Amino acid sequence: MDQIKQQVNKHQTKLPMIFLLGAGIAAVNTLCRADYNFIIYLYMFYIWKFMENAKESQNQEKISSFFILLYSLIIDFIWCLYWGGKWSSLKEDAESGIHTFVLILSWIAIVLKIIVLVMICVLEWGSIRKSLPQSLQQKLNSDGFAKFDEEKI
Repeated sequence: MDQIKQQVNKHQTKLPMIFLLGAGIAAVNTLCRADYNFIIYLYMFYIWKFMENAKESQNQEKISSFFILLYSLIIDFIWCLYWGGKWSSLKEDAESGIHTFVLILSWIAIVLKIIVLVMICVLEWGSIRKSLPQSLQQKLNSDGFAKFDEEKI
């Protein structure tokens, strides 16, 4: 875990460029799918690059974008599984080649999204943990064992 933290801290300045890469992949994916990732990545680029004056709202926006990105990862995974099966049964033609290209880029985008989520989670873990419900925060803070009070016996 320490190696991941070191790598993330070392490359955190590259995070806005990763957002632009994700937006570029999403823009190409619009050949065959309505890809909302384009807007998400551009918004995240804006948050990380230009909202430095408003630290309080920037932290809240980072947390919100983390959860939106996590939700969109699930949607993208389902989309790739569903349409990958549908498109593989089509006849071979130029349209099939475009579908295959978009499907490959979509899987690459999923890997990129996982990398971004890990980086955000490492960089903003304190803020993310505070935004979780109180019961979940307690589970994350505890060591997994119930406290035992010997005096009550």
